[in-house]
Amino acid sequence: MKKNKIIVGSRASELALTQTRWVIQCLKEKFPHIDFEIAEIKTIGDKILDKTLNKIGGKGLFVKEIEAALLQDQIDMAVHSMKDVPTEMTKDLVIGAITTREDIRDVLISKDGLDIVNLPLGARIGTSSLRRAAQLLNFRPDLQIEPIRGNIATRIKKIEQLGLDGVILAAAGILRMGWEDQITEYISTDICIPAVGQGALGIQVRSKDQEIIDMIKEIDDPAVAFCVNAERSFMRELKGGCHVPIGAYAWIDGEKLRMKTVVAAPDGKEQIKQEETSHPRDGEMLGIKLAVKSLKEGAQEILTRIEAGE
Repeated sequence: MKKNKIIVGSRASELALTQTRWVIQCLKEKFPHIDFEIAEIKTIGDKILDKTLNKIGGKGLFVKEIEAALLQDQIDMAVHSMKDVPTEMTKDLVIGAITTREDIRDVLISKDGLDIVNLPLGARIGTSSLRRAAQLLNFRPDLQIEPIRGNIATRIKKIEQLGLDGVILAAAGILRMGWEDQITEYISTDICIPAVGQGALGIQVRSKDQEIIDMIKEIDDPAVAFCVNAERSFMRELKGGCHVPIGAYAWIDGEKLRMKTVVAAPDGKEQIKQEETSHPRDGEMLGIKLAVKSLKEGAQEILTRIEAGE
């Protein structure tokens, strides 16, 4: 490889930097002669913390500034949580590799060590995700959902600061930070289907930078890529984003790719769920199929009401 120094763009949060360092470590094992430098970039999603994500608007709240740095040749690659990456890719950029996936589930961290079933009636639960809120309300309509923002440590502290009974977070972030001892319960995907791409890291590069593309392919996990691309095709077909309670989880089951999906009303009273299988290489077509089926079975009405602000 010609380059002997690679600049890697990352969000400036502790979790994002931990994830980026992990990717760099994987690359260093393959390319020990190359020096890697992290460029910390603050995104609009990191700057505005007093509003929920759906109120900030738009897609790509955690990637736009990083993508701009890539397009301006200020960095050579970027490490993203795939659940933050819009399904419509910015022109001249590609996700060149998707790494091994961490646990995809959501987790509960509760004040008194109680699981989701045994939380008291009317328990106050903090989450920054409309998807989590909608599915939790479907399972426990009595819960009081409190919107919270900030990094993982900040959100965990909200339990004490706001007098919450617990918070719901992604298992992947907690595990990558080494804080698994704080987890009260791993929430079953029967209750809460995760966000599209949850637990997966993607490496974004310029589409014409073949040298970098060839390098990062060394740490690409094709099986994970099949799954994440299937999930993303479901969301793309629905034209959904962070302001819509959509979940999708695909996994390899023997020789098949299995995927389950959900489109939920924000109040949790309606849920359109699907589950089917395909060949792994047909995962993107499966995602489209499940999206079309969901729309016909009532998801279109839910999405229309959400868009209208109802």
